[in-house]
Amino acid sequence: MERRTVLASIALAIALPGCGGGGGGGGSTAAPAASASSLSADRIVAWGDSHTAGLPGDPRVPGYASALAALLPGRSVDDRGIAGQTSTQIADRQVADAGSRDAVTIFWYGGNNQWDPDRIRADIARSVAALAPGNRRFLVLSVLNQAGERRGSWTYDGIVRLNGQLAADYPQNYLDVRSTLVQAADAGDAQDQADRADDTPPASLRADGAHLNAPGYALVARLVREALAARGW
Repeated sequence: MERRTVLASIALAIALPGCGGGGGGGGSTAAPAASASSLSADRIVAWGDSHTAGLPGDPRVPGYASALAALLPGRSVDDRGIAGQTSTQIADRQVADAGSRDAVTIFWYGGNNQWDPDRIRADIARSVAALAPGNRRFLVLSVLNQAGERRGSWTYDGIVRLNGQLAADYPQNYLDVRSTLVQAADAGDAQDQADRADDTPPASLRADGAHLNAPGYALVARLVREALAARGW
């Protein structure tokens, strides 16, 4: 299938999820919805690592937050990514930041400790629980596997299992960017097709073995924008 057709199908699929949902991890009961006046209507806060902020001094790895800001010129997109941080380090920062608990929030954790899925899941649950009571306006992005973490490897198996758990924990708030990236492989590129067979984000959307490139992060930003719009956030 051509990439243009894949992306058109993806955009249609993203528009389908229902609104609301979420609240603490592990299937806990969500808090009652807060009034609209008590929530920050326009502010988006993106928590993460270099997938969010990019690599300092490396234009090949811009992160997705800047691309999202460009797609949403009328809104504030607060980039809280720090390259190299584990899910625990990111969650520690997020939990300590009382000023961002009522914003629309995006969590993309695990790029630097993808081999520890139980820890990533616990850190995401801790971050979701730290949001303001009634704030269910958050997205949890799927963890990516890196080049070499191919189908059948123990790291791959752990990541796929973790992403399935996150989808079950946050059924109205989970966004599977990993599978979408894999599906966006170029049908005319042999390496991309090999990566797709390995269920790995394709080389044409990567800057290196671990990071996406500008087109890859632009795709993630579009997916996030469409997910926010579908939910009315």
